[in-house]
Amino acid sequence: MLGPVRLHGVTVRLRPPAFGDFAEWQRIRVRDRDCLEPFWFRSPLTWEQRHTATRWVRECLTARAEARAGRRVSTVLEIDGRFAGQLELVGIDSGAAELSVWVDAELARRGAGGLAGSLLLDFGFGTLGLERITAPIAVTNAGARRAVRQRWTMEAVMTGYFDVGSGRVDHELWSVTSDRIPPGGFAADWLDGYLTTHPTPESPPESPGSTTGAPISRRTVLRARTRYCLGRMRHIADPLRAGTAGTARAEQGSMTLRRWRTGDFRSRRAARIRARPLLAPTAQPEDWTRLHTRREWWRARASSRMGLGGKHGAVLVIEEAGRYIGECRLFDRDMFDRNVRAAVWVSPEAPPEIAVSAVRLLITHATERLGIWRVALTVPSTDHAGAAIALDAGLRHEGTLHHYRGADGELTDHELWAFSTARTTAACLPGTGEEHP
Repeated sequence: MLGPVRLHGVTVRLRPPAFGDFAEWQRIRVRDRDCLEPFWFRSPLTWEQRHTATRWVRECLTARAEARAGRRVSTVLEIDGRFAGQLELVGIDSGAAELSVWVDAELARRGAGGLAGSLLLDFGFGTLGLERITAPIAVTNAGARRAVRQRWTMEAVMTGYFDVGSGRVDHELWSVTSDRIPPGGFAADWLDGYLTTHPTPESPPESPGSTTGAPISRRTVLRARTRYCLGRMRHIADPLRAGTAGTARAEQGSMTLRRWRTGDFRSRRAARIRARPLLAPTAQPEDWTRLHTRREWWRARASSRMGLGGKHGAVLVIEEAGRYIGECRLFDRDMFDRNVRAAVWVSPEAPPEIAVSAVRLLITHATERLGIWRVALTVPSTDHAGAAIALDAGLRHEGTLHHYRGADGELTDHELWAFSTARTTAACLPGTGEEHP
C-alpha cells in the first residue's frame, strides 16, 4: 500500500487490486467509455464484453502473476476509500518500467491522479531501484499531456507504436529518470506545485456511493481461473515465442541468419572475444574471456529456446561465408501488440555492409515471418557508425533516450531508431497527449 496522503481534505492511497473492486471498475469504465476506448488497445469484443466479472478476475490474476515474476506493480487508486482508477508499472526489466494510468473522469482534474502517479514514481525509483520510467502518450489524445507536467521529458515520437481503437497511432515517448529525482521525492514536489496553483479545492462531484468490496460469486472466480490457466497454456504455445525456426538468407552475398547449433560454442566464443571493444568496452580482456564458459553457452542457448517469450528473446546467428561473425536478437515483446526491440552486433572485422544486410534481413524475418509490426533499435548517441548502419538499413530516427541502459550495459543517452509496418498513423498534433492504458 502507498499512502495515505491528504489532498484538499480527501485521502489518497494506492493498494493492490481485489476481486471486490469489480462493480466500481465496471461502472466507471463503462460510463467513461468515450474517454477510454479510443486510446485503449484494440479488441474484437464490445466495450461491455471487455468489462465483465470474469475479465476483472483474470486481470487480477494476471497482475498477481506478473508481480510475483517481478515484471509489474499493479495498484488501484482509492479516494476516501472509493475505487477511482488504476496505476501500474509494467514491463519492469533492467532498471526500467512503463507507467500506465487511468482515472475516473469525474475526478481526473482534481489532483488525485497526479499525486497517485507521483507516489508510484517514488516507489519505483526508491523501493524498486529503477533508473528510468516512461509513459507512451498517443498523439491523438488531447487530454493526457496534462498528466506529464513536472519532471517529465518528451524524448521521441514512435511511429505506429500502438494499435488503439482508431488504429495504429504514433505515440510520444515521455520519460523521467533517476538522475532527475527532485529533493524530497516526486510526491512532495508534486504536492508543492499543485497546491501553489490550486490553493482551494474544487467542489467534489456527487458520490454515487462506493460499491468497492461487492462480492463476485465463487463460480465466476473458478470459471475465470480456469480460463486464465488455459490462456497461459495457449500463450506458451504462441508461435511468436519460438518463431525463429528456419533459415533466412540475404538477397546478396553469402550472409545467412540462422538459429544456434549445438556445435557453435567455440566459434561463438571466439567471435565474442574479438568483439569485446564493441560489446563490453569497459571490461578487462581476461575478465571478458572468463565469462565465456561452456556453462554460459548452454544457459544462453536454453533461454533462447523460449523465443520472444524468454527473458533474453530470440537469437539468430549472423554467418558470412560459413564464419560466425555476429548475432541478432529480438526481445521485449510488449503485452498487447506486436512490437519488439532488436539488438545486433557484428565483428569489428566485418565490413559495414554486412551489418546493414543483417539488420535488413532481421526486419524482414520479424515482420514477414513472425508477424511483428514494429522493430525498435537503440544506438549509443556517440556511436556514429551504428547510427549510419541503422539509417542505411531503412530505420527511422525517432528521438533521443536519456539515461538509458543499452545492450552493452552502459547507462548513457541512446538514439531510438525503428521500422514500422504501419501504413498510416496520426500526425503529431500540438497540445495533444494521453494517459496510456
